[in-house]
Amino acid sequence: MQAYAATVLIDLAINPFDASVPDMMSLARAAESNDAGCIWVADHFSGAVVGRSWSRDPFVCLGAIAAVTEQIEVGVLVANVVNRHPAQLASAVNSLQSIAAGRVRLGVGSGAAPGSRFAVEHEAIGTVLGDAAARRRRLVDTISSLRAIWNDADGDGDDVGSQRSAAVVDSSPCPPIVVGASAWPTVEIALEVADGVNVRRTGALDELLGRIGRERPVDFEVSVLDSLDDVADAPARIERYEGLGVDRLILGISPPHDVARLDRVDLRRHRA
Repeated sequence: MQAYAATVLIDLAINPFDASVPDMMSLARAAESNDAGCIWVADHFSGAVVGRSWSRDPFVCLGAIAAVTEQIEVGVLVANVVNRHPAQLASAVNSLQSIAAGRVRLGVGSGAAPGSRFAVEHEAIGTVLGDAAARRRRLVDTISSLRAIWNDADGDGDDVGSQRSAAVVDSSPCPPIVVGASAWPTVEIALEVADGVNVRRTGALDELLGRIGRERPVDFEVSVLDSLDDVADAPARIERYEGLGVDRLILGISPPHDVARLDRVDLRRHRA
């Protein structure tokens, strides 16, 4: 595999649809041996959202991955705040921290739009999605509550529980919080209250990244979600992302989770 002279970190996002957890573990070990930055797992409990037969719980998968790796970071991309109460989410993430101390990252998202293909999960468990503005408010409230839980303080998220964190998390620090965003209003939330933002590769990506670059705070991390199966031009793409201020390129991979597929792109990071 060719090594790229780039400062962009290369991560792997493992889709859990029709997935074998042992295969995911093997893929994560191979990614770690190739110096990948982080292993992410999507938060979906139903394969129906992509026409698959089943899905896997992200925290079970990440716990198994954390147990068989030593250095690679692990994270959920992204936890659906409509389906997950912040106290339960904090408990799951903190449990992962107990296996992978200092390696955990927390991605959060505002949930699907009503009527979209992803809304089938919300319908299955009876959660109310609300319009875009309501979902963004819940995202802000959830992030506030999560930080309050780890900091043992009162949050501002009255709608999602602002109670103190007693008996929810241990003494581990709050992990970096990354917001998954596809539109500027959600990016603005990330810039204001999160540690980073993750955006998908779309036709509007360059414009979006340019705007983020003009407004991002110091130490704010920007990542792009792409596909492992669409990186024939990986060296040029990584160089372009670096020029646009991207810190991480996250490459999504769907089953079969075959280690040999990692040969399509070099995951190595080039440390200063």
